[in-house]
Amino acid sequence: MKKSKKIISVMLGAATAVCLVPGGALSEEALLKGDMNGDNVLTQEDVSLFNDRLMNRAAFTDKQYALADINGDGKVNVYDLMRLKKNTYGRRDTLPEGTWLGYSSAGTKYYTFSGGKCTTTEEKTGKTASFDCSVKDGKLSLGTNTSDISWNTSENFVLKRSDGSTEKFCYYGKETINWSELYTGDWLAVNGSSKRSFNIRGVSGTVNGKHFTYKKNGSSLEFTLDDGSKLSATVTRIDSMHLSMKWSNGTAERFTLRNVTVKDGITYINGILIANKSYSLPSTYNPGAILPEAMSAFNTLKADGARNGLSYWITSGYRSYSYQNQLYQAYAARDGYAKADTYSARPGYSEHQTGLAMDINVAGDNFGLTPESKWLAANCWRYGFIIRYPQGKQDITGYKYEPWHVRYLGKELAKEVYDSGLTLEEFLCIDSKYKN
Repeated sequence: MKKSKKIISVMLGAATAVCLVPGGALSEEALLKGDMNGDNVLTQEDVSLFNDRLMNRAAFTDKQYALADINGDGKVNVYDLMRLKKNTYGRRDTLPEGTWLGYSSAGTKYYTFSGGKCTTTEEKTGKTASFDCSVKDGKLSLGTNTSDISWNTSENFVLKRSDGSTEKFCYYGKETINWSELYTGDWLAVNGSSKRSFNIRGVSGTVNGKHFTYKKNGSSLEFTLDDGSKLSATVTRIDSMHLSMKWSNGTAERFTLRNVTVKDGITYINGILIANKSYSLPSTYNPGAILPEAMSAFNTLKADGARNGLSYWITSGYRSYSYQNQLYQAYAARDGYAKADTYSARPGYSEHQTGLAMDINVAGDNFGLTPESKWLAANCWRYGFIIRYPQGKQDITGYKYEPWHVRYLGKELAKEVYDSGLTLEEFLCIDSKYKN
């Protein structure tokens, strides 16, 4: 069975170059049009084999015929032979210029060729390297490495390295790609009740299954879809995890970064350990105490509070899975499970098990009327904490208002959440609901 082909379109001003990247990995059959002998290099032998088959001295195999329509007009004829000769001989010693996307089994790299120099950037890591480059007799040299270069069109070519590996290149444009300005990640785009999922890796990605590439042009992003259609958006960075996209068609969306990783049964969203009614911790997760960084932050908060005439202490910090189970079952026996779920977490779903949450002073409604509560709400973010279950957000967090319950996030993130006026669930676009 043939592999399905993904088509990545690359914007070239008024033109669109197309690279075939099948199933996320390179398919030998998609590398070079006119490659009759299947060695991933265009040579005199390919021209001769093509000519023999065109003159009916031999028959095309299915694979050869699929690669024989070089000009893409749906026919295999002498015009394709002329294009093959041009690609084999006419572009033989053409040195690439500008920025190119290089696809190989090792991953994607960005190459910028300029004035006999080449700079590469790894898409995953942003690692860069620079080389002298030149081309002679169909051999492209990058530093000490030499590869066969074969052109499909002026906008894409293939390198075959000495170890037999191949890399396919698509033209991106004249500008250099700045890795630090890319929007790599999984994003949820929301406009009212409408939601779209963007998966971006470097300068390409998918939106609801449709592939695209994009370029940055000042504060705007210019997108090109598979079919060559284009759309631009003005992008505004809200904070480290949010963007605002105002599209050229008049619509606007809020983008929320939502990279979900599950490790050893623990869910991290954008690197943040999550424990709520939707995301549980395994019973074996046991830091044993409030984590040192959170404890140090609380001690600083406590000392600053004292200088303001306020007194703070931890009434409940780390709780093990088994201890949370004891608490929850006791509350459920007293008030019933439905009511207990409004103020107590089921075992495995409590933030206290993370070692990053704590109840301050008195875990009761009267705490909200105290000067300590008011100062805590206004200032805890300065120390890396947020009020985890704010007033009026019960339907979102899953818990009643708890002015005494704080969660440590670190100073930068806590400030972003505080400034947003959102709960952690809203900030990350996640829910907090038991599945049963």
